[in-house]
Order: sequence, then structure tokens, then C-alpha cells
Amino acid sequence: MPRTPRRRRTPRRLPPRPTYSGAPEVENAAPVVTAQDDRPARYVERESPFLAAELRRVLSVTIVSFGLLAALVVVDRLQ
Repeated sequence: MPRTPRRRRTPRRLPPRPTYSGAPEVENAAPVVTAQDDRPARYVERESPFLAAELRRVLSVTIVSFGLLAALVVVDRLQ
């Protein structure tokens, strides 16, 4: 197994630019559509249960923190 992880390359959205002089330039070329474009929808669909669980966890920690803060304020006011 290699010691360094392989770098993931993102697909190119635009065609490569010409590197020699006198080459025709393409203005406002339409981006290349690949199968990679539907990945965010798949990710959202696959990871939404995990996201919901994480949001519930963050919300519960926030509620507990504010509850403890309120309890400390009450105890401080009573003294």
C-alpha cells in the first residue's frame, strides 16, 4: 500500500485552453456535462439520515448547555 494517499482529481468543467499562438479561442463555451453532475443529489439522499441525527445531537447539546447556564444563573441569584 502506498504511504501517501492518492489525490482525487475533480473533473474538468471547461475544455482546455490552447497553449500555442494563433489558436482559435472559444468564447462562452458550454460546460461539459458528465455523470459527476448528479453526485450531490446522491450524496444528499445517502447522507440525510446521518445529517438529521447530527443535527439532533447538536440541538440536544445546545439545549443542555443553555439549561445548565440557566441553572447556574438561578443558583447565583439565590446566593
